[in-house]
Amino acid sequence: MTRITSVATAIVLMAGLAHAQSGDSTSWTKEEFMAAYPEVTEEIFDQIDLNDDEMIDSDEYLLAIDAGLIEPMEG
Repeated sequence: MTRITSVATAIVLMAGLAHAQSGDSTSWTKEEFMAAYPEVTEEIFDQIDLNDDEMIDSDEYLLAIDAGLIEPMEG
């Protein structure tokens, strides 16, 4: 049951992050973002989080893609 919940959570997070590519004004907590991007270290997260609010908004997300810090989500 835990595995199903984890997979479902990952799918929801990835879908939400993919929405950011269309200019959605959604934000993601550090935990949500790092769960969707497990390769992101604390240091990379801090580089992406330009306003130091421990959240990634759609503008920060798109800038991180442009800077080559992360790859866009598929979907």
